[in-house]
Amino acid sequence: MIGIVSYKDQTKEGDIRRLESPAVLSVPLSASLGKPAFPVVEPGERVLKNQLIGRADGIVSAHVHSPVSGIVLEIKTATNISGKSETFIVLENDFREEALQLSKSDIQTPRNFVNLLKDAGIVGAGGAQFPTHVKFPSDTGKLKTFIINGAECEPYLTADFTLMKNRYRELMQVVELIRKVYQPDKVVLAIEKRNKELRFVFEPYREICSVKLLPDSYPQGSELQLIHSVTGLKLKKTQLPISKGVLVSNVGTLYGIYKAAFEGIPFTERVVTVSGDNLEGAGNYWVKVGTPVRHVLASAGKISGWDNCHVVLGGPMMGVEVHRLDTPVSKGTSGVLALEKRPLEAYNCIQCGYCVDACPMGLMPMQFAVAYRENDLKAFEEYRLGQCIECGACEYICPSNVPLIDSIKRGKQFILENHK
Repeated sequence: MIGIVSYKDQTKEGDIRRLESPAVLSVPLSASLGKPAFPVVEPGERVLKNQLIGRADGIVSAHVHSPVSGIVLEIKTATNISGKSETFIVLENDFREEALQLSKSDIQTPRNFVNLLKDAGIVGAGGAQFPTHVKFPSDTGKLKTFIINGAECEPYLTADFTLMKNRYRELMQVVELIRKVYQPDKVVLAIEKRNKELRFVFEPYREICSVKLLPDSYPQGSELQLIHSVTGLKLKKTQLPISKGVLVSNVGTLYGIYKAAFEGIPFTERVVTVSGDNLEGAGNYWVKVGTPVRHVLASAGKISGWDNCHVVLGGPMMGVEVHRLDTPVSKGTSGVLALEKRPLEAYNCIQCGYCVDACPMGLMPMQFAVAYRENDLKAFEEYRLGQCIECGACEYICPSNVPLIDSIKRGKQFILENHK
């Protein structure tokens, strides 16, 4: 792991502001890893806020709900930020905020708790968007250690920090619920040392949740690294943590559970860090899923001259650059960053080995660039490309600016195409 400049100071202070709702939203149906939801509304239909508009298609899928009341303008297919075809439900906001609520049920048992997560469309808010109802077991006895991931290690991002600082009571209500339902041996809130002041915030709850201080290193917030730091367990990427009695939930995910369990509100909005270079309105905002990036940046005072910026959804290390400002915020969008473009020249690899030292998975990233250049499928497998978590530490540390992440992503696609 490596140390990187955080750039977090400009958004750590203050509470979470509410972003004004846009007139038109494009709600993605691929709200999670796995299969996208399928639409259950039609163009021209009027919907209420929180109404189900996309039904999960299979186990590894997630429901999608309307973030506003209004009219379904169209159901369209377009290219998403990953370059893949995706379906969106386009909504015209009527600004009436006429809303439904989830039907409240007894959630005293694991099975009912899992059903609540599924009904509310809860997915991992840290970026992976894995359906949360799949992670939690549907019976007792399996969950021994519950880890709350507060290690927000990406530069710029402070969405989880502000939730922990300003919504700690709500988070602890969820912890008490999980303790009642699953009876884990321990609950640990993992935070970085730079945020150690949060220990005093959670001091009154020390009987139900201990606080673990972690090094200010990247990628400390990645699930496998976090589990190792908290428990000492070393898991392979293919191992499910619950098989060892461990379950990790991001802070934003936990707050989504609170909204569903205690307010009857599905996952239709989230906290997003809006930051970057020379951004007057930098801060943390409640943003509705489906809100266009253009609207987010305009509200934060950055819309003119955006073509001189890299606009990134997520953090600068693992986030994805967008090239169309109509790209919407999804359930996994932790940040919207406007970063000034700077000239960067790539050189040939000098075999310094810095990328190997930086890799948290113990891989040899420089070999992936060679394998991709030579279309060497065997080399990709020999150097365990599948174990890469795409954290970007290798590219960040590279003195030659070799585009390692591009080689890694293209290499994984190359493997998929050749294994069909």
